[in-house]
Amino acid sequence: MTDTTGFGGGHPRHGQLGYLQLPAVEVAASAAFYGAVFGWTTETGQDGFTAPGLIGQWTTRRTPSTDAGALLWLCVDDLYRTLHQVTARGGVVRTAPYLDGGERWLAEVDDPAGNRIGLVAPARVTQPQTLIAVRDVEAASRWYQELLGLVSDHGGPHYERLLADGTLVLQLHRDETEHDHGRIRDATQPVGNGMLLWFGETSDFDGVVTRAAALGAEVVRGPVRNPPPGEGNGPAHRELWLRDPDGYTVVIASPDGEAHEPAAPSDH
Repeated sequence: MTDTTGFGGGHPRHGQLGYLQLPAVEVAASAAFYGAVFGWTTETGQDGFTAPGLIGQWTTRRTPSTDAGALLWLCVDDLYRTLHQVTARGGVVRTAPYLDGGERWLAEVDDPAGNRIGLVAPARVTQPQTLIAVRDVEAASRWYQELLGLVSDHGGPHYERLLADGTLVLQLHRDETEHDHGRIRDATQPVGNGMLLWFGETSDFDGVVTRAAALGAEVVRGPVRNPPPGEGNGPAHRELWLRDPDGYTVVIASPDGEAHEPAAPSDH
């Protein structure tokens, strides 16, 4: 029998939130907002919705609540993208994000009907988010997208953000664009001197090698095993060293251990 309850076919546990009615001014607008921002699903022409671990209904018979009573807090994976989706889909950000206990970011927003809801996003550890100066942002973006399968998160001729599985891994900034910080590269100095753009844990390493050839990328070194064959198993990956269109040295590395050399067969 097909489960239509959203709870694995059984009644929710005692004390568990089991059903949610959300006031709406226009059901279609609310369904589109919660679908785009939180991934909730609503069948076309219906007023019932399904959310992770929860089912519910949009209703025009109840008055939207901006600040009275209980507040519904929804967990999100990425604060930046969620806030942009909220505003793009007709919602309004009502409070600036604030850090709660060093563990989570909180913010309050209004949905298109005016209901106040809270957002809970994880606080992440500091991570590298490399930015390089390039002559042509859009051309460089296309090159990295084609080579590595990265996804544009900004676009335009002056600045670009490139993502891998939703994580920011590279920023591109036009050489001549100063914004409010001045030029970020001295054009009289060598490009990327003393720096490598390193993209590790690349599962589709063989595909990258093929795409690099198709792009006509200058190969500096490789593909090679690190360390060379017969010299141990750390980090035991393969590397391809390239020059990108602006002259930066780019290293693509397969996952550590991918090129592990097994022990020789025992004579016993």
